[in-house]
Amino acid sequence: MTKKPDDAPTAAQLERVRRYQEILNDFGRAVLETKQLNQLLHLACVQSARGIGIKHTKVMRYRPAKGDLLVEAGVGWKPGVVGHTRLGTDVASAPGRALQSRQPVRVDDLPNDPAFRYSPSLRDHGIVSVLNVPVAMDGVVWGVLEVDSDIPRHFAEDDVVFLSALANILSLAIQGILHEKRAEDATARALRDAERQKMLMRELAHRDKNDFQMVIAILLMQMGKQQDPEAVRGFKHCIDRVSAISMAHDQLAMRPDQPTIDIAAYLEALCGNLRHRNGGIGVETRIDSAQLTHERAVSLGLITNELVTNALKYAFPDGKGTVRVEFTADPDSGQGCLIVADDGIGLGPPRQGSSGLTLVRGLAQQIGGSVEQEPVEHGTTFRICFLMVR
Repeated sequence: MTKKPDDAPTAAQLERVRRYQEILNDFGRAVLETKQLNQLLHLACVQSARGIGIKHTKVMRYRPAKGDLLVEAGVGWKPGVVGHTRLGTDVASAPGRALQSRQPVRVDDLPNDPAFRYSPSLRDHGIVSVLNVPVAMDGVVWGVLEVDSDIPRHFAEDDVVFLSALANILSLAIQGILHEKRAEDATARALRDAERQKMLMRELAHRDKNDFQMVIAILLMQMGKQQDPEAVRGFKHCIDRVSAISMAHDQLAMRPDQPTIDIAAYLEALCGNLRHRNGGIGVETRIDSAQLTHERAVSLGLITNELVTNALKYAFPDGKGTVRVEFTADPDSGQGCLIVADDGIGLGPPRQGSSGLTLVRGLAQQIGGSVEQEPVEHGTTFRICFLMVR
């Protein structure tokens, strides 16, 4: 069979296309294992040089803030080019035209082509022919991939298709790395913000604690100046109430990442403090766990403090007995109920100058509840029910 004259060029062309396919496959597999951007860019330069059979290649990143293209990676260049050389983004620059047009740009005779500027770095390396393709992603050109020849060369259409395909794979890999980095940065920023928020909460709690201590110190100083027993009693009541509020802030400080207070922990701490007021009177608790806002928890704590304190002072003239504090939370109805009961002598007639029950009723109204005094054979029982979320 007689061979046609164009059989040899066709065979060479097919061989070149097969080599391009092999290199693109190799590059595609390699980018899946490469997580560092600088390694990825260098790999693209190596594979470009291998595919086209050329000594000089480079990847340039577009820097919008500076209006230039910075050589980020390359092979075949003298020291001082990669990482330092900057090229223009105007259409008189071959890579600049690829950037602006988002199209491949071929220049066969760069030193003598009046349409393009001959950069000093290319002149220094004797580059005469160049091929540039854009590296684009998300509709934005990230940069330019360029191959450079130090002998006159016309880059064929197969070369353009190969380098454009490699640039497209590169752009997808860059996009993945940048997205991952942005996600890592966002996570790190969120962690820093959370830690900063915790630090601010701790500082705020510390300052609040100092403020409460200052208020208590002032009240103690003023109480020490009083001669009237009723005035002294009033100051003690005020100090107890400030201490109850301070305990609520302590609960918040223990969990700076939570905006609510665990009412069980708060009331247990409050009652634990009240147990030491009279050794012969027990304070028993049975409290369900529930999350309440700071305002509601403080109101409930003040109510508990007031009712338990009154019982300790007046319900047991013989110094013996039990005060029971219960809190139940019904998740279905969203209702919470506080019960403070004692087995003492009963409430009796109102005492002169007493404002305790008035305060309790006012606080109950603030959380949307009401105070009910239940009839019992011995002692006194108060029930306050309210909706925990409103």
